[in-house]
Amino acid sequence: MLSNEAKTTIQSAYSQLLKVKDLKPRRGQKQMIAAIARTLGGITQDGDGNRISDNPICVVEAGTGTGKTLAYLVSTIPVAEDLGKKIIVSTATVALQEQLVNKDIPDVAKNSGLKFKYALAKGRGRYLCVHKLDQEMQDQRMQDASMDMFGGLDASEDQKGLFQSFLDEFTSGKWDGDRDNWPNQVENQDWSMVTATHRECSNRRCPHFNACPFFTARKALEDADVIIANHDLVMADINLGGGAVLPEPAKSIYVFDEGHHLPDKAINHFSAQVKLHQEENLLKQISKAVDTLGKQAGTPMGLLQVVTAMPEKVSEISSKLKFVSHLLLDFLGDQAEQEGYHQHRFRMGQVPDELVELAIELNKTHNSLYGYVDKIVEALKSSISKDDGEYKQSDAERWFPIFGMLQSRLESAGLLWLSFAQKDFEDQVPVARWMERIYTDNEDDIGLYSSPIMAAELLAKNLWSRCFAAVVTSATLTALAKFDRFRMKSGVARANHFEIIESPFDYAKLGSIIVPPSAIEPSSGDDYAEKVSQALRENLDTSESVLVLFTSRRVMNDVKGFLPLDLSKYVMTQDEFSKQEVIRLHKEKIEDGKPSILFGLASFAEGIDLPGKLLEHVVIVRLPFSVPNDPVDATMAEWLESKGRNPFMEMSVPDASVKLIQSCGRLIRTETDTGKITILDKRIVSKRYGSMLLNGLPPFSRNLTG
Repeated sequence: MLSNEAKTTIQSAYSQLLKVKDLKPRRGQKQMIAAIARTLGGITQDGDGNRISDNPICVVEAGTGTGKTLAYLVSTIPVAEDLGKKIIVSTATVALQEQLVNKDIPDVAKNSGLKFKYALAKGRGRYLCVHKLDQEMQDQRMQDASMDMFGGLDASEDQKGLFQSFLDEFTSGKWDGDRDNWPNQVENQDWSMVTATHRECSNRRCPHFNACPFFTARKALEDADVIIANHDLVMADINLGGGAVLPEPAKSIYVFDEGHHLPDKAINHFSAQVKLHQEENLLKQISKAVDTLGKQAGTPMGLLQVVTAMPEKVSEISSKLKFVSHLLLDFLGDQAEQEGYHQHRFRMGQVPDELVELAIELNKTHNSLYGYVDKIVEALKSSISKDDGEYKQSDAERWFPIFGMLQSRLESAGLLWLSFAQKDFEDQVPVARWMERIYTDNEDDIGLYSSPIMAAELLAKNLWSRCFAAVVTSATLTALAKFDRFRMKSGVARANHFEIIESPFDYAKLGSIIVPPSAIEPSSGDDYAEKVSQALRENLDTSESVLVLFTSRRVMNDVKGFLPLDLSKYVMTQDEFSKQEVIRLHKEKIEDGKPSILFGLASFAEGIDLPGKLLEHVVIVRLPFSVPNDPVDATMAEWLESKGRNPFMEMSVPDASVKLIQSCGRLIRTETDTGKITILDKRIVSKRYGSMLLNGLPPFSRNLTG
């Protein structure tokens, strides 16, 4: 049970925050605090602090204006202290992560009376690897000798200048090695040369360990009570076994803000892919690396058998890849030689037997080659910290990150072949498997892809069963007013605590939903964009600040082209500038009293906050149904159909409901905002599911004449 001390601390912190900031208590906020405190307080643990009770998850859908952040911080911090656990607050977007770090959490720390330390957690790839930078800055002739296998990836003159700046600013203490704190934009290809994956990192053996920006940041996490992360980092940590970057799951209370994104993030982290030509290049790089290492540093007796066996194994994999390539080209038939991009999905994830047999053999040979490379990696790693290892220390330091990278890429390819070598059991949810043929002037390759279609089992096994407790919150966790779709996607068991907290906003007074007579039945025809532009001419008022949301980039740009100049001159599409710049220019125009109409896609339907006069009219051009050719969704639909279920009603409509709620959520951001939402898709009133979608929206006043 929740201790009296924790209860008192929560009540005191909340009261003090309201008093200091001169805020009124919100019913929904108090309701959310109570729900989280009850769930966490109901967890029992053994003498070693391990959770022994089930159902430790609190899922809260809290409408806009509830004050979710304050609620989950005030309720979790005292309980975590009481239980001796760390809090990991995870977000889906960088924007919310920055808001938490720079505003919300410091605000609670300053004004609540709660005493806690907090720190921002980022993945290893956001930090400079001092060792790799040092290697780049050393004698270029030596660097060329070891890196020539990568096709001339040695640093250009511009890169050398950039790397020198990195070194100067880092050694002077003016820069902490965090990519996000570098004053200018750094291109990915430049940054990749001076950052390291976990496979390339020799950890405490590294001569630069004590100055390492990543491990310096890790030390701050050890002292922190609240750690701010993101869903990608949490899933990457879980994928590495948990506790690799973040605290161990069993000692952590996770808070997933923007929690509706978590299942999709999990799916991405457990997917795999191989491009056949890229893997051929990888095999050449491994062969050349082994050969060049042997010429530079010799081959130790302990590795002689491994190095001798590698060429045959590389040749065996290369030969099988050619068989796979021929098989897939035959499979595509006439499409194989047609320019462009072609996709073929294997129905229900069932791969042809010939490809399964080749994948089984490739999985075995990849495992063997991986084992050989691993022996070299281990020999290099052990030689870094001692002079009597298999290699000289200087050679080991130079070559370890190179072989670590090759090993990582080989491991990634092996996961794809493992997936294609397996057949799904009939009673199991299938894995989506598909191929892509890319045939253009710049690229000629065949890709194979594999992905889980649901994260439920992955999350249940790797996260929910292992964490001490979790809070999942968002303004959009229900679809059609039910948690069914979220439970299906996330694997959170029904026995956990689920709660819907209504927004405090009086939507009926603040805004309206309009389906005008000019609403259109969507089509893929050439005249669709022209019809949309005509409908916009009839429904837009340049005296209002407007956001028009599209589901297709092509339609968005075509519609702008069809608008008359007296209207299109006020339109900015999200393709014209970066997202931040589009928002800045829009705000500037509105504040100067000038008209501004934003055209945006899905990222604008969820990720922007334009309160008050900055947004008075949201136009939804088309209901946000998912693209039907997505291989993961298509495989999921087939599986549901095979079970006699209706994928449109179980997947498409609920998912569209969530996206539609998010789109409508752009309009009312504060208690004083007003405006209207115009839906130009006639299906919202003409189809049976339309009323279901409308009923899932906030209770705006309605004018449905379409």
